[in-house]
Amino acid sequence: MTLASPTYAGMVLGSHFQPVYSLAHRRTVGVEALLRASVDGQPLEPEDAFLRMSTAEQRHHMDMVVCAAHTARFATQEHEPRWLFLNIDAASLTEPERTAELADIITSSGVEPSSVVLEVLEHVLELDDRLVSGIRHLKTQGFSLAIDDFGVGHSNFDRVCELMPDMVKFDRHLLRGAATQPRMRDLLQRLVHLMHETGAMVVQEGVETEQDVLLALESGCDLVQGYYVARPALKPDSDALITPRIDARWDDLMVRDLLKRKLTRRQLELARQSFVQSAISLMQNTAFDEAAKPMLAIPDVIRCFLLDSEGRQIGRNLNTRQARKISPRFAPLADTTGAVWSRRPYFQHAIDQPGVLYMSDPYLSMTDTRSCVTLSMAIEINEAMHVLCADMLTPTVTR
Repeated sequence: MTLASPTYAGMVLGSHFQPVYSLAHRRTVGVEALLRASVDGQPLEPEDAFLRMSTAEQRHHMDMVVCAAHTARFATQEHEPRWLFLNIDAASLTEPERTAELADIITSSGVEPSSVVLEVLEHVLELDDRLVSGIRHLKTQGFSLAIDDFGVGHSNFDRVCELMPDMVKFDRHLLRGAATQPRMRDLLQRLVHLMHETGAMVVQEGVETEQDVLLALESGCDLVQGYYVARPALKPDSDALITPRIDARWDDLMVRDLLKRKLTRRQLELARQSFVQSAISLMQNTAFDEAAKPMLAIPDVIRCFLLDSEGRQIGRNLNTRQARKISPRFAPLADTTGAVWSRRPYFQHAIDQPGVLYMSDPYLSMTDTRSCVTLSMAIEINEAMHVLCADMLTPTVTR
């Protein structure tokens, strides 16, 4: 069935759809409807199309016309159950009559509310009671909510907490930053985890290269969207074309993870031998400076330190050549004697399983603000439990 393209204010309004792909399910689970406008046969950018509207009322009316065109075309397509992602102006959600109009347009096209995800730009959201009420009303009718372009400008977590979206779409700039900055890569993973904690799935937008796919996979995000997955089209690529592209990147990641696990096992075995040597020396009342030498010889170790049974540091750090001079800006943190690290996972895991070597996940060291992992093992010294610790540079694997 071919639908005639609607017109509004001298513009011809069309629709393209871009797949939103689930990494875990290995299939397309939704499509985002994107406006394709033209004037006298010449294409017009979506933003420019709306800028032609001089009043808020005109923009709202055009928003509804576009929404009707998208849902009508989506309703005629044959496919497995999937979501339709619709970009909606936040102003259309602040008035009861407007939210009612939006719901009527969608349902009259034959599309169920449960199949629709309403996307609202994060950086234009102004939280007020009307917006919160409008969104909650639409969600009670079965619609889902996605906050779009999270990470642009001044992103506020209070919007996520207040609106409780079903999905948060990460802006492509987060991915671009993660591709060039290790700290941004770590931040991306933590942001994904944080959104999961709020109950929202994460859609990573702007996936355009093989590296982007690997970063998205590593981040733990749920859904991906971008030119590498599939370009927008009236009839976009099917999963028969998309899935082999994504599967190839899964294979790359598995090879990388396998290499990392091999390195980690080798490092742990070397560390275990060194920790045992240091433990024996300490139990023989050898001074910590001398007993710690086998640990300090472990490749990539930055420093060693000793904690008591309550997680309090005994004495100073013993630094290796890997340790760099701390910037004067962080001088107040340089002396960690007496510091309490009892809330750190490396202490808690060690004290729970004495004699077992533990390697923490990467985290930010408060000593020199570098990303590191900590090796730890609980041992008895003079019949009292202690925890031996060694900070290492975060392991990296390159191909």
